[in-house]
Amino acid sequence: MPLTDFVIQVFILLIPSLILLNQILLYYMYKKAEKILSSNINIKEFPFLSIIVPTKGENISTIIGLLDNVMEFKWDLRRIEVIIVSDDDKEFVRQLEKSLSTKELPFSVKVFLREKKLGFKSGALSYGLERSKGDLIITLDVDSRLNPDSIYRAYSRMLTLGCDAVSLKWMGYSQDSLSSLVKGLLVSTNLGSMVMLLGRHAAGFNVFPVGSGTLYKRGCLNKVGGWDYNMIQDDLEIGTRLTSMGYKICASDSPIFVEVPNNFVSFYVQQTRWAMGTTEVLKNRFTYIIHSNLKFHKKMEMILYLLQYFPIGLTFLASIFLPFIPFLHLPDPLFSPLFILWLVSISLYTIIYVRSAKELNISIFDSLRSLGKISAYTVAISPFILFSLIKGFLGKRTYVVTPKGKKMSVSRKYNLIVSAVMLIGILFLLGGLFLISSHYYLVGLWLLYYSSGYIFTSFSYVKE
Repeated sequence: MPLTDFVIQVFILLIPSLILLNQILLYYMYKKAEKILSSNINIKEFPFLSIIVPTKGENISTIIGLLDNVMEFKWDLRRIEVIIVSDDDKEFVRQLEKSLSTKELPFSVKVFLREKKLGFKSGALSYGLERSKGDLIITLDVDSRLNPDSIYRAYSRMLTLGCDAVSLKWMGYSQDSLSSLVKGLLVSTNLGSMVMLLGRHAAGFNVFPVGSGTLYKRGCLNKVGGWDYNMIQDDLEIGTRLTSMGYKICASDSPIFVEVPNNFVSFYVQQTRWAMGTTEVLKNRFTYIIHSNLKFHKKMEMILYLLQYFPIGLTFLASIFLPFIPFLHLPDPLFSPLFILWLVSISLYTIIYVRSAKELNISIFDSLRSLGKISAYTVAISPFILFSLIKGFLGKRTYVVTPKGKKMSVSRKYNLIVSAVMLIGILFLLGGLFLISSHYYLVGLWLLYYSSGYIFTSFSYVKE
């Protein structure tokens, strides 16, 4: 087999298939262990709980909504403090404090304005940690919401398993109408928690914290020196250091509801930032993993977890070379048993996706539509994912807050991005037609399928 064919098959067929099959395996491992992953013991003494909330550019009503949510917690509310760390201007903080003065709350609320805005969200979290006094620390985004017993159940799990930190189960929600994108993200967020958190926990792998909704013992945070303000991805970064130092992070089926993006721009901002952040963590914390006392297979699994965005970029890279195959007089690279493996893995993943959608009362038809839209959007941003991976390795990165739940004005930057998406889609479409006319039918059809994600996304953006 020519080297070119081998590389294309690995990038386009083998790696995506193995990733999907791994997620399917973890899904069924979670389902098998679902009943034993829940802990709810009787808690008699409540430790003091500090809730750290970083905020920038949010509505005051959203912050007030979070405080109203805390009022419902199954906890001794007198043993709760909310630390709000704002990176806004002084006028915003003044208005926030004015709004808070009219509310009677049984817990303490402290608002801090960071004069020196070191780092990004990680810097705000470390700033809040230094000013908190709780034995337990939980980080929450402003738009996150919890069930009354969510933290109670997470703390129960911490006591039952002797964990140093517990990640809550992410469940998506949206304040807007349930479009196909929103439905897709609701399902993928729920499925991702079952696979990446609870499934990996059931398999005995190391669980990473989540950015909003991880309950920590104060002692372990102090030992590692809190969050590193130089890093973008606060959850994966501190999770890597905690794990490498022998601290135990557990997953919980206790839910936290996080707002999902409702348009292409929000999705683009979130995913490219996460791709950049995971790569930065991999680069800067690789030695922590290698030199830890973890078993070899757990070290490798952590590294693979941090490489989760690479297959998207690699598929795009391989696709660029497909239209040139006839000029190299190579055989059809997708005419391989691996193509059958790819089809089987996609089919099996679709089954568990539909099952997960059913748990959220989303019909089969709507779940398939939403899966198609998420797949198209993911394909469309793959060139920018690749660019973000490179930026993460080079350390040339910026932090852009995901604009969820907001009506966005038309931006020239994102219009140019979508124009590039359309152009790439057309080029791939022409490349697919050229391959078919050159009697490369299988790879030609695949490239037409791949181009459809770009073209669909471009038209969908216009409708948004």
